Amino acid sequence: MGIVLSDELRARVISMICPTEKEIKKQSRVIEELSTALAAKATEIGQHYSFIEPQGSTGRKQTQLRGAADIDLFVGLNPEDYPFIRAPSREKSRGALDNLMDSLVDDWFIPATSGLSVRTVQKTYSQHPYLSLEMDGLEVDILACFDLTPEDLQDQGPVTAVDRTVHHTAYVADRITPRIRDTVRILKSFVRACHAYGDRCAVGQMGLTGVSLELIAILEKDLGSCLERIHELDRNPIDPRGRDLSELRKAASFKDDYVILIDPTDTTRNVASSFTPRAYRWVKHRIAELWRAVDSMQEDRIYELLIESDIPTNPIPPPTVAHSFAFEYLSEGGMHYTVVRDKLYSLARKIEARMKRERTGETRFGEVLSEVYFEGDRYAIGFLVEQPSIERVYKRRGPPADLDDAVDKFRRAHSDVEERDGFLWSTETRQWTNAAAMIDHLLKENHVDGLRMLEDRGGVTAKVLNVLVRYVLEIEPAFKRRITAIKGSAS
Repeated sequence: MGIVLSDELRARVISMICPTEKEIKKQSRVIEELSTALAAKATEIGQHYSFIEPQGSTGRKQTQLRGAADIDLFVGLNPEDYPFIRAPSREKSRGALDNLMDSLVDDWFIPATSGLSVRTVQKTYSQHPYLSLEMDGLEVDILACFDLTPEDLQDQGPVTAVDRTVHHTAYVADRITPRIRDTVRILKSFVRACHAYGDRCAVGQMGLTGVSLELIAILEKDLGSCLERIHELDRNPIDPRGRDLSELRKAASFKDDYVILIDPTDTTRNVASSFTPRAYRWVKHRIAELWRAVDSMQEDRIYELLIESDIPTNPIPPPTVAHSFAFEYLSEGGMHYTVVRDKLYSLARKIEARMKRERTGETRFGEVLSEVYFEGDRYAIGFLVEQPSIERVYKRRGPPADLDDAVDKFRRAHSDVEERDGFLWSTETRQWTNAAAMIDHLLKENHVDGLRMLEDRGGVTAKVLNVLVRYVLEIEPAFKRRITAIKGSAS
């Protein structure tokens, strides 16, 4: 499509999503205070570094949204000071690297910030330790990276996962214009309105990232072309080297990726490799909704699709209630939210598999959808189940009737055997006939460290159910058809 927004509507959206001058000044002041404190402590303890700079949207790129800007303060280390990082033994270099990052947090970052007005200071763990804190209402991460040259990054790859970030910042900042910056902000606002942005994605484990939207905006320039490119990304990859999808799929590192957007600063990496298929499909679905609103000139609907609003907490449609189950947890602290999130998603997938089929392979409760949602220290896990209750007994198919040895063994193992359609069949008794009881049992049997299950369920429980029924179900038409009772009721 061509132009998506009229000039008037574009200006209206921009006026709502651009940070205020007061916000930008506060961000700059916090960055300056933290950078000065880190530099002073480094001088005091004799710690060498290459740079202390903000990265991400609040750094040189300035693509942050109003009220949604955190600060990522990067401390660059000279790789020549740490020769072990390229040691032949990956295990030894990884252990030494962990120790280095740990000591930087303990001996430099924490002491440097101790004299400032900071709160909720916590050593946080992702690939490596880093420091998280809050200052003047802003969430800040202070983390170390290695100051690699573009050639070293391309030839040898990064040492830590965040080493590329500095190069992404430079790439975007050198190419962005005021018009493209506004387009980036509209794209970010749209994806946030989908609740499918980054590692706080509500529809899928990982959503579209800010840097991916920045790269698309730089490539396509105008909003309409950006949305078209995102919509076709699953069949038309973006690659600075011009490789098509079939060629890219031949590379082992890309063959399982749902969508492909090759990193222009490191063409061995797919920036979109972490995108959950569900998150991407939901964004694609919403782009189609946006196009329909544009075609029918529904400016209020276009605006609604572009500006983030809260996930509903109102009751889900009555026909869905019997198929819906949700449980809420309280975080006991000590773990980064992405670690807790990943544990819950892993548990959800495990429960899905157990719910779908009996141990013998026959259908149990049918198709199952699950989702995880979190806010602050509250986490919820939700399920949509095709058949919430089932019969106590079921027919299990045994071996083909013409396999004598297998037939004898099957008859000895089962007292109630019949022959039908060329196979032996037995009658089995189920352990579980109620989906809610089985889910509750599996959740309690698979305790998640760092979380405590709550009896009283609140807003996050309501939101995870609304995500499943009002969002996920819209992009799962096969599931929607299977549950005839709720067909068409979630819109």
